[in-house]
Amino acid sequence: MLIGVLSCSSVEKDVKKNEVDSANIKTLKKVAEEKYQNNFKIVYNTNKDFALCIHKNKSNVPGPESINYFVYDLSKDKITYEGNIPQGNISWESDYMIRLEEIPGIIQKDKPSSTVYILNVKTNSKTKLDREVK
Repeated sequence: MLIGVLSCSSVEKDVKKNEVDSANIKTLKKVAEEKYQNNFKIVYNTNKDFALCIHKNKSNVPGPESINYFVYDLSKDKITYEGNIPQGNISWESDYMIRLEEIPGIIQKDKPSSTVYILNVKTNSKTKLDREVK
């Protein structure tokens, strides 16, 4: 009898969490649409408690596109970090780490062809990696 009560309360918590997550996802999509119209991609971390929203700026000039992005904390229902990469790439490295690669406009001899940063979404700290791509 006690097992039935415990599992029932666990199911109720899961249902409430799913309702909150669903509402927060709707808010996230609304915020993304306000910022970037319909030109964005949302990528969730594996725990689905953070989302990375990516907007690539379309240009009439051939070449790399700049990237605007923000990190959304679904449990707090708000943007926790926002940035721009003039040229480069952005992706989840792990559950709470985002890899940012910035590529300079002109690549010079004996200089790195890109600089890599890791953004910790829990602490909002951005760390430059020592290993730059040459």
